[in-house]
Amino acid sequence: MDYRKLNAVSRPDNYPMPCTNELLKKLGRAQFISTLDLTKGYWQVPLDQSAKERSAFLTHVGLYEFNVLPFGLRNAPATFQKLVDGLLAGLGKYAVAYLDHVAIFSDSWAEHL
Repeated sequence: MDYRKLNAVSRPDNYPMPCTNELLKKLGRAQFISTLDLTKGYWQVPLDQSAKERSAFLTHVGLYEFNVLPFGLRNAPATFQKLVDGLLAGLGKYAVAYLDHVAIFSDSWAEHL
């Protein structure tokens, strides 16, 4: 899908993306790190009806709409980062995320478990 026209008229969501240097500083002191990749993370975010209509695309067999957040929308990264940050709220001492990549870290194996 080519969402350039929709993106051109979409109001930007200026939700701050994590600074990778800050994330790496947190991880740098850890003795144990586990990583999670939230496979197809955007596709886990449902769209409301008005967004579904705006996500429509045409194929040779008809018009279709996304039911979940598609890649390519201007605010998709900010929307997803905000969701993941909300899920990890209060866990910053041992978990960080950059979009669909989550790192869980600790100083000891017992703490890690």
